[in-house]
Amino acid sequence: MATPARVERLALPKDPSPSGPPSAVTASGPPSPGSDAYSGHARSPHLDDDEQSQSSHEHVRAWREGSALPSGAPPSRPPSRAPSVRSGREPSNGPPEHKAVPAHKAESVGGFTLTSLIGGGPKLNRRASQSSRKSDSDRGDRSTYGATGPVGLSTDSVASLTKKYGYCEKVAIGKGATSVVRLAHKWERGSEEKLYAVKEFRKRRKNETEKEYVKKLTAEFCISSTLHHINVVETVDLVQDEQHHWCEVMEYCAGGDLYAAIKKGGMSREEVECCFGQILRGVKYLHSQGVAHRDIKPENLYFNMKGHVKIGDYGASTVYRLPWEATIHMSTGLCGSEPYIAPEQFLQKPYDARLVDIWACAIVFYCLHFQELPWRVAQLTDPLYAAYHAACLGSQSSNPSSLPPTISLLSPRACRPLLRKMLEPDPKNRCLVDDIIKDPWFQSIEVCTEPWHEGSKGHKHTLPGIVP
Repeated sequence: MATPARVERLALPKDPSPSGPPSAVTASGPPSPGSDAYSGHARSPHLDDDEQSQSSHEHVRAWREGSALPSGAPPSRPPSRAPSVRSGREPSNGPPEHKAVPAHKAESVGGFTLTSLIGGGPKLNRRASQSSRKSDSDRGDRSTYGATGPVGLSTDSVASLTKKYGYCEKVAIGKGATSVVRLAHKWERGSEEKLYAVKEFRKRRKNETEKEYVKKLTAEFCISSTLHHINVVETVDLVQDEQHHWCEVMEYCAGGDLYAAIKKGGMSREEVECCFGQILRGVKYLHSQGVAHRDIKPENLYFNMKGHVKIGDYGASTVYRLPWEATIHMSTGLCGSEPYIAPEQFLQKPYDARLVDIWACAIVFYCLHFQELPWRVAQLTDPLYAAYHAACLGSQSSNPSSLPPTISLLSPRACRPLLRKMLEPDPKNRCLVDDIIKDPWFQSIEVCTEPWHEGSKGHKHTLPGIVP
């Protein structure tokens, strides 16, 4: 079958990125022998240490354009990827970002910036979630229970945001379509300064009642406030400020988000695998509580200053099973960010929200390795996804042991079978989080949040954030 022609890629206008020296946080784990070939600028995210030829620029281009692979000697190592432009940012509880000069030349075309890619995939840009297209019908009354029980909200006695959580900066550290995020400083006598991320929700629209408005803005809080895990952003409170704006108070993650870390580059293979391991441990906890996130992407994954990855922003989350229920509730509606949305969500049929999270986690792993996306959208109208889908069907019928090129370029080699199961187009055959945790390669990952790692030397997390 002929592979569809490669498409042009346009990157949205540049969003300011963090400046200043990166903060190196030592994570635990056994020391690596000798020098780390994957650290800093020495690392190319495309390369497998035992198969350099498979991840070369020529092989990637040949597959995407449908031409024959080059013969003879293995292709040369691709050059390091330069920092690239990105679109307007989503709400973040990470640190403020500052302007940085791009290291490559970009040509402006009609308000967009045209850039070239090493691997040929769509550019990794900040993506707005499909909140306007999301259906809340599948959440119903279950969202008022969260994960462990009913969550009440009283509007009679409104606590002062400033009195409880301190002074809130006027300059936002994150902005979105329905909210802005600011940094709050709380000083207490005899103790250190405490920092909180405060998400200020939009005002009530003229065409919605007070009851409808409160139900919408409290849905996220009713779920997130019941979740407590090292890989989950802690939700502290829901209060009103002096202007009677509803605000959600959260743990402040000073290390920035995973998107900024990917764009900064220089992550070692140990860092990449550790981040992936932490994300899946967070997802395992969510699913154990009957909660599916449905909007996992680098912009919603945050670092604290210890290098712990935390899942945040539960605006698209759903409770698919209550504590006393044995069966799951299927979800409906299109939500999330387009490149990370699983293919079954576009079918306008009920789907298992757990499998949507698994698909998105695999896309994040791909972004960690290649600093780009495998496709724009998981629909057959996208040439890159159509080629992947056809390759998956071909491997199942002719040679079950073969892997689509998108998967076969990942490193190390041991990760590929697992990622193939996570990126299975048919949700009936996709693996669940418990299957991932049991995978031999996944169990070999050194995760710096594990208790037995405490006190030992190992990989470092280069954080994009700046402590205020």
